[in-house]
Amino acid sequence: MFACIYGRIVSKATAAGSEKEGGFSPLVDLAFTFSPLVEQTAADTVVFDISGQDLLFGAPTKFVANKLNAPDDSIRNVASEIVRRATNLNLKINVAIAANPDVAIHVARCFEGTTIIDGGDELLCLGPLSIRNLDYSLARVEADRAAEIKETFVLWGVRTFGDLAQLPLAGVAERLGQDGVRLQRLAQGKIDRQLNLVRPPIGFEQSLELEDPISELEPLSFILSRLLNQLCANLHEYALATNELKLRLITEPLSASRVVASELEINRENELGPFHECIVTLPVPMCNAKTLLRLLLFEIEREPPQASIVAVSISAQPVKPRASQTGLFIPLAPEPEKLEITLARLAKLVGADNVGSPEILDTHRPDAFRMKRFCLNQKTRRNVKKDSRFALNAGGAPALPVMGFRMFRPAWRVDVETTRGKPTRISARGETASIRIRGQVICAAGPWRGSGDWWRSDVWARDEWDVALVDPDARESEILCRIYRDLTNEQWFVAGIYD
Repeated sequence: MFACIYGRIVSKATAAGSEKEGGFSPLVDLAFTFSPLVEQTAADTVVFDISGQDLLFGAPTKFVANKLNAPDDSIRNVASEIVRRATNLNLKINVAIAANPDVAIHVARCFEGTTIIDGGDELLCLGPLSIRNLDYSLARVEADRAAEIKETFVLWGVRTFGDLAQLPLAGVAERLGQDGVRLQRLAQGKIDRQLNLVRPPIGFEQSLELEDPISELEPLSFILSRLLNQLCANLHEYALATNELKLRLITEPLSASRVVASELEINRENELGPFHECIVTLPVPMCNAKTLLRLLLFEIEREPPQASIVAVSISAQPVKPRASQTGLFIPLAPEPEKLEITLARLAKLVGADNVGSPEILDTHRPDAFRMKRFCLNQKTRRNVKKDSRFALNAGGAPALPVMGFRMFRPAWRVDVETTRGKPTRISARGETASIRIRGQVICAAGPWRGSGDWWRSDVWARDEWDVALVDPDARESEILCRIYRDLTNEQWFVAGIYD
């Protein structure tokens, strides 16, 4: 059995509030209170399945003329309850109940009040209706084709549903094709179709309130695994993945031992239990519950909550899954899932600020950089002919670089002898005894003074020199290097050498 609601909203304020809360129109929300199988045929028409409502709305069984009246009573009770709830929502509606959803739709649109059509009486109820009320979209007839068929019905003298239903099937099929056959069956109330169901809005969030507070990682991992498995199953259902996970742990307050379920959704200022939140951003979309679980556990170990956990909530940002195809002659890269787990382990050991790829900062401070997150971006191959490093000079030979700079990190301490502020002899030793830089300065260029960040505690200022050394005892008798004097502590360092 199917029930159809056709009506309009009396109070706009009530309807707007209902639509804002539920995400659907008030008619759809009303239908969902009776059945999960709901179709919104039009903005003012909703049809839904009411089969199996006998236990909820059935009246006590009575024998009348050797027949049970319980089914009829339950249908009437359902119709009365629909009207009652619609009245509470300030909705003025027509209700029709029939064994066929299309019959219920036409009757609800054409008859005021409540109408119940018994099985087999569909044509008896639909026959007097004007053919203008026939909904061509229910028979899957396009708008242009529907206009042609309407003109044909006018020429044939078809005025009512009954006129169309009584036409010979062979003649209708010959002149109007399958569209005409479906329209005739629609007028007879004999089309058997499935409802085009209204699906609730997509939401990818899982939450669980714990019976007892937990403070250890192992029991928490079981709970996270359960929630992530369900979350990934929902993503798989819609062929989606996620590139961001948000974990929210509600912990015990200092003054209370439990957090009540009804108080979990109140504002942060008024809640009993504090929040512990962490966000895991993924480089590529993923939908592997085991990988996501390990990433969350690494994040919790790195920043554990300060109290026992009483509730857990995980939400995912849905995105399209990653689609990639590796070429035959392209070397295989590590799987993003395994790489992300490895990076999470490193971040746990050395800190998140020390893992990533270096990025030069926009500052004059020497050797200033920061670590940014790894990004798996596939770059196009560079054209060798257009590379300036391989450009041809006037003689036709490639103009290759002739000098490079090898920077020491950290810089080497050096002893410098100066004459009138100019270095004349230096002696420096590296971390190993076999590496050393010393000799007489035969040529010096500088100084080049640089300073900055005077408003900060780590102010920097230095004088830099490029010097050429001669060391008779070394393999390379001439060495070109860069040294500098730190003006904050008057110490000398070797920044690197030129190769």
